Amino acid sequence: MTRMSRLDDLQRSPLFQNVPDDAVREAARAVTEQTFPPGRVLIEQDAPGEALHLIVSGVVRVSRVSLGTRERVMGDLYAPGVVGETAVLSRRERSATVRALTEVRTLMLYRDHFEAILKRHPRVLWNLAALLAERVTVLNDELIAFGQNTESALAHVFSHLHQQRVRAGVPNPQELPLTPHDIMQRVSSSRETVARVLRRLEDRGVLRSTAQGVTLLDPGALEAVAVEEADPA
Repeated sequence: MTRMSRLDDLQRSPLFQNVPDDAVREAARAVTEQTFPPGRVLIEQDAPGEALHLIVSGVVRVSRVSLGTRERVMGDLYAPGVVGETAVLSRRERSATVRALTEVRTLMLYRDHFEAILKRHPRVLWNLAALLAERVTVLNDELIAFGQNTESALAHVFSHLHQQRVRAGVPNPQELPLTPHDIMQRVSSSRETVARVLRRLEDRGVLRSTAQGVTLLDPGALEAVAVEEADPA
C-alpha cells in the first residue's frame, strides 16, 4: 500500500473525519496493514486487546459466546468502520469475536500509538466519542425492539443492516445476505419462529425471503414494524 492510499483510507475512517492533516499523517506512520480472507478471525473473544482495527474494505461479523456456550451474532460491520477500540480503551479482554465475511483489509493501530494520537489531537477523541455514542443509541433501539417480540426484533435487524449497506455504498443494499441460520443466531430464536415471522412479514409485503437471503421490498414500512407493539411470536 502506498503512503497516499493509506492517507486516503484513514481520511475515510470515522475516527479521522475532519481532523488536521498532521493527525492523519501521524496515524499513517503508525498503522500496520492487515488482510484477512473470508472466515478468518480478526479479533478473538477473551483475548487481550492490544490494538484496534480500522476496516478499510470488506465486511466483518461480530459475535459473542455466552456463559452457556451459545453463540449470538451481534451484527455485521461494513467498511469504513472500527472494531476493537473498547478493549483497547478499557485495557480489558475482548468482549466479542470479529470474523471476516468477505476479504477484509484493515489498518491496525496499537494502544500506545492510539493513545498518543488521542492526546495530541482532540478531534480524534471527539470522533471516537461520537462513534461510541452512536453504538449506544443503536444498542438502545435494539433492546427496545428485542424486548417487544420476534417480529420487531427481525424488523430492527433488517432495517439496521439495510442502513449500513446504503451508507457503505453496497450495490443492491436491499438484498440482505442473511440465511435462516444467520437470522436464528442474530435474534436467538428457533428456526420455526423465524420462519413463521418471515412469512408474516412477507404477507405484509415488506420483504421476500429465500434460503440464500432476504430482499427488502419496502424498507420504510419495515422501519415502522421495528417500533410497533404486537403480540409475541
